[in-house]
Amino acid sequence: MKQTKWYSKLIIITFITFSLPFQTLAANDNFTVSANAAFAVDYETGKILYNQNGDEPLGIASMTKLITAYIVFDEVNKGNIAWDDTIKISDTLKKMSKNPDLSNIPIEDKHVYTVKEALYGSLISSANSLTSALAEHISGTEIKFVDRMYDQLKIWGITDASLVTASGLGNEDMGKTIYPGSGKKDENMMSARSMAIVGQHLITDFPEVLEITSLPSTTILKNSTKDGIEIWNSNGMLDGFYYYMEGVDGLKTGTTPLAGDCFIGTATRNGHRIITVVMGTEEGFNRFEETGKLMTYIYDNWSYEVIKKKGAPADKKTIDVHHGKEKTADIILAEDLAVWTNKEDKDIKLFFETTKKQVTRKQKVAAPKDKGYVVGKEYVYNTKDTLGYLTTEDEKLDVVDVVLKNDIKKENIFMQGWHWLTRS
Repeated sequence: MKQTKWYSKLIIITFITFSLPFQTLAANDNFTVSANAAFAVDYETGKILYNQNGDEPLGIASMTKLITAYIVFDEVNKGNIAWDDTIKISDTLKKMSKNPDLSNIPIEDKHVYTVKEALYGSLISSANSLTSALAEHISGTEIKFVDRMYDQLKIWGITDASLVTASGLGNEDMGKTIYPGSGKKDENMMSARSMAIVGQHLITDFPEVLEITSLPSTTILKNSTKDGIEIWNSNGMLDGFYYYMEGVDGLKTGTTPLAGDCFIGTATRNGHRIITVVMGTEEGFNRFEETGKLMTYIYDNWSYEVIKKKGAPADKKTIDVHHGKEKTADIILAEDLAVWTNKEDKDIKLFFETTKKQVTRKQKVAAPKDKGYVVGKEYVYNTKDTLGYLTTEDEKLDVVDVVLKNDIKKENIFMQGWHWLTRS
């Protein structure tokens, strides 16, 4: 987003004034999550609501499967593959599917998986072999698919990722074929912030993913087995599970020895969806309990406040008019102006700035103009907030257009001449 120079300087000064390490900022210093990293963001606005070491790349384990899922949805959307396409599963992947130490659905020769069923197995049961099979179906090899994953992350502006598999398994579990240039013990790494960006894009572009991730269980392979195979979701916060929490409908768990227990969750309450990321839960603590604590903290302490309603006067109530019958014109907000605030720590400030293309060099509106004509922007910010936004592009939601309240008419040519003479 293109922000004004003044606004950009203001944000920089605010950050310097607080002079706190960005990766450890939280709205309430007394609240912590028992994990190596924790992060929370408002899905719609990208406002960061909690950041505990959220910028350090850590193991993401099977949370990786969300990147793979995005590419699967994208390929179907482009018509390159179809949901009912059957996928070939190699003997190597079939053998891997029966490894009791890995998360999988055992695959038999008689099992015929469609793209849709494989994706369900990947997202619900975290089936590693089916995820790799999807990668091979799309790109020919998993190595080529990892390249595709990197390309997708680049589009999203994510640069801190280190990937070796489509599923989240480490190289130690992949046998002799590993991603070029990677080490034998390498695993997928990414920051909690970047993981939240993945979740935000997945839900935005393919919201139907929530129809899958919200399922406590489902039955697949109805066409190639007698009764099908029932699979259960690894997300313990869904309805009917021990850690159930109202509004939770995704997204993905992850576990490896390096990454520890991880979980990227999402929930909707009071009309607002949030995305949370908990990585490397500390020993003796549960990732779902810690996610529940984080979600409760966000919903209890943060609110999306409408600071000014649509039609309210701008911070500067009028603007000067050039060659108008009136010297000034009333200006109002074109829509509601709102911002996320923490009840413990807020100091709301507003400022108005004209839009250069719509006004003269002397900051006047040249008559005639109809009501609703955009003359500038109204910004809102919380001087106490040091958490910022998921991306700089998200900041645009803290600004609205300011428009003319009424039509402004041009003065007649004789009055224009008189004003010109008197100014000389």
